[in-house]
Amino acid sequence: MNRETTRELTVFCLLLAIGVLGRWAQPDWNFTPLAAVTVLGAYYFRQLMPAILLPVGVLLISDLMVAAHNSYIVQSTVHLMMIVPLWMGRAMRRTEGLGSKAWRRAAAWAMCGIVPATAFYLVTNFAVWAARSDYPATASGLLACFTAGIPFYRTMIAGDIVYLTLLVGCLAVARAASRQSDRKVAARGMR
Repeated sequence: MNRETTRELTVFCLLLAIGVLGRWAQPDWNFTPLAAVTVLGAYYFRQLMPAILLPVGVLLISDLMVAAHNSYIVQSTVHLMMIVPLWMGRAMRRTEGLGSKAWRRAAAWAMCGIVPATAFYLVTNFAVWAARSDYPATASGLLACFTAGIPFYRTMIAGDIVYLTLLVGCLAVARAASRQSDRKVAARGMR
């Protein structure tokens, strides 16, 4: 295995572990690293397949202990909603190197922390309303479902922003350390 493949496998395993453990040990419901791990994986990996396998793996493994889905429709919706952070991470990857200003990149990363949670809240709460009998099949039932989901939405946005900030910060530190190490190796080679 070459150095790049080893690095990507290591990053994949670390992100998978962070995603699974963060989902199992969530301090508050929906305060998880799932969307952040998905965004960062989609951004980091050159190939699309590891970026797809990462959230699939996190969900499959963590769902073994977090059995909170009362219907297959809701569970399928939760899993399908990982397309949003996956798409956003790939979009961030495509914009890298376009000479965008630091504030634009920061704003784009901030959107990666807000948009997935918002899309997740809207789609999964609609699925809960449509799939369960707890809420009447009326406009007031839909409103009650969305209202009941607001605390989970708040903690999901908080989790996405906290975890994404930490993961992007770790990536920046790792890249800076790697560049410095490469400079040292190159300087030794010139002697």
